[in-house]
Parts: sequence; C-alpha cells; structure tokens
Amino acid sequence: MTSNDQQKDSARSAGVLQNNRLAYIDNLKVLAIIFVVIIHVSTTYSGFGSWYYTEHTLLDSTSFYFFLSVELWNLAYLMPMFFLIAAYFVSPSLDKKGVKRFIQDRLFRLGAPTLIYTLLISPFVIKIGHPNIDLLGFYKKGLASFSFISWTGPMWFALTLLIFSIMYIPLNQLFIKLANRYSFTLNIKTALWLIVINGMSAFAIRLIYPIGTSVINLQFCFFAVYISMFLAGIIAYRKSILENINYSMAKKWFLTALTLGIPLWIVVVYYGVNKTGLQYSAILGGWNFLALGYALWESFFCVAIIIGLIGIFKKRFNTQNTLQKFLSDNAFGVYVFHPVVVVTTSILLKNVSIYPILKFVVVVFITVPLSFIFAALIRKVRILQKLFS
Repeated sequence: MTSNDQQKDSARSAGVLQNNRLAYIDNLKVLAIIFVVIIHVSTTYSGFGSWYYTEHTLLDSTSFYFFLSVELWNLAYLMPMFFLIAAYFVSPSLDKKGVKRFIQDRLFRLGAPTLIYTLLISPFVIKIGHPNIDLLGFYKKGLASFSFISWTGPMWFALTLLIFSIMYIPLNQLFIKLANRYSFTLNIKTALWLIVINGMSAFAIRLIYPIGTSVINLQFCFFAVYISMFLAGIIAYRKSILENINYSMAKKWFLTALTLGIPLWIVVVYYGVNKTGLQYSAILGGWNFLALGYALWESFFCVAIIIGLIGIFKKRFNTQNTLQKFLSDNAFGVYVFHPVVVVTTSILLKNVSIYPILKFVVVVFITVPLSFIFAALIRKVRILQKLFS
C-alpha cells in the first residue's frame, strides 16, 4: 500500500472528506433536517405548535398520540443536536479566522440568509398559506410596527446561533484555559449531571415561559438545553469528546433512550396531557411534578439520543456516495426553503379527505424529495449557492 493510499484510508476512517468536512456529521445533519421537514408536516395535520398553515382536523385518539410522539420525541433532541454540532466548529473557525473575519463569516452565513428569509421568503409563505391576506398591507404594517422581527420562521435557529457565536467570542480564551485545566470526559456521571442541570433549568424557565410561548419567534422554554448543548459543543471540540464516543457506548445510550425513555414518556404524557389538545396540558410548564417530570425526561432523551446517533453515524455512516453528497450539499437550503414546499403541497392537497396519518405520510414522501430538488435548483445561482450552503 502506498503512502497516498494510507492517507486516504486514514481520512476515510476519520470521516474526513476532501473539503475537510466530517462525513458522519454531514450525514447526521441531513437526517436531522429531514426530520425538521417531517415535524412541520406533522404540525400541519396535528395543529400542535405554530406553523404557516394547519388543517383543523378533529383527531381521533390514535392520530392524537401518533402526531404527539412524532413531534415531542424529535423536538427533544433535534435542535439541541444542531446547536451542539454547530458549536463544535465555532472554536476552530474563530481560532483560524480571528475575530473580524469570524464575525464577517457568521454575518454572511447566518445573518444574511436570516434577513432574506425574514423579509422575502416568510411573507411569501404566509401568502401561500393564507391567499386572502393583503400582502402589501401586511408587509407595511410589519415594517412600521417592527413585528417583522418575528417573521424568522425556522430561521430563528440561524439568528440564535449567530447571537450565541458572537457572545462566545470574549469567552474563547476562558474556554481554552478551562479545557487545559480540567479533564472533561463523557461518562455516565457527567451525562447524568448534564441531564439534571438541563431538566431543572428547563423546568425553572417554563414557570415563566411555558412550552408553546414565544418572544419574537424565540421559544425561551427550550433555551436551557440550547445554551448547554452549544457550550458542550465548544468543550467537545477542545477535548475531542465526539471522537471518544465509541460504537458500543453509542448503542447502549440509544437503546436506553428507547427502552427507558419511551415508557417514561408514555407515563408522563398519559397523566400530563389534556386529551382534547395541548393548550392546557400540565407538561407545558408550571409548578407541578408533571412539568418537572417532562423537563427531566426531555433532557434525558436529548442527551441519550444525541450520544447514540453520533456514535452510530461515526461507525456506520462515515462515508458519502454521490447521493449522500448531494443531500449534504443541499441540507441547509432545504432547511431554509422547505416551508415553501410544505405549505404549497399542503394547500394543493387540502381538499383531499383521507385519514390524517395517511395524509401525513403521503405529504412527507412528496415534500422531502421536492425540498431537496427545490433547494438544489435555487442553489444553481452562484451567489445563492454561497449563501445557502
């Protein structure tokens, strides 16, 4: 075997692509963004949560719990995992580029797409979902009252990540010192501490901001875990924690999340969810044991699933073929533009009367591939390719 071949094998085993990206991380982000699309399709037919267009369908018991599980299970870990992965690359980017270039890069990659979405795409999607709306009047009123700052839609994540990234800059040297001084390792003890801290913090925040409330489209009820996972991503880079998550550890955490987490969720939801809807459910927040139990369950499921997925993907999905590369290249574009596809498809099928779960499945199978195709077409324009990569 030549030296060049050995280098290629080493890069492949580490999951490093030719453009210095990690294959398993890119593949994991693709899966996560597909589930973001799935959640928003679910919201369309469940009415749980806030979305551009929902069908006010009367759900039977099976549909109610189906959609509830689809949304709550995935919401528990998806966005925290995005913050963890994004933060993992913040420190090396800041170290390499310096403060000025780092800020410029963040403004271009996160700020510019958020601004475009807020001022152009979001009003367009609102018009699709509500054809009778006076778009010009809506636009003028939003700009005059500054309510347009709440039009971020799913790009609230990019806006929050931009804020977190800039706020981290003065803390970078502190985290370098902490990483050099302390031996941060991932074990059962540290994972349990993280679970408890996240759960208790979420419970406390939800006394003021219950699940379902938002301020300028930011759901502070989830920010405890967002902040902690962002900081965990910073530490994970400094201490090579992701590299030390092995397949055996990952399987144990993933199986524990399913075998212990799902039964616990069923118990908490059975006693804490109002069967006619979520608006007045105990788990949403408040001074009660069900809200505390749900916050702790959510934190446990989040940590366990993330550890499991990282280790499993690093072992099993650490290379990319042509299709996977296509999906990876267009993943952020899908995140930005999928509301256009989801809402348009839902409107076109609104008069199709079939069982809600079946309709959900049909729309998922239509919108997921269409979202990738649509994003790829948008990114054919060179400037847009740079913005939405």
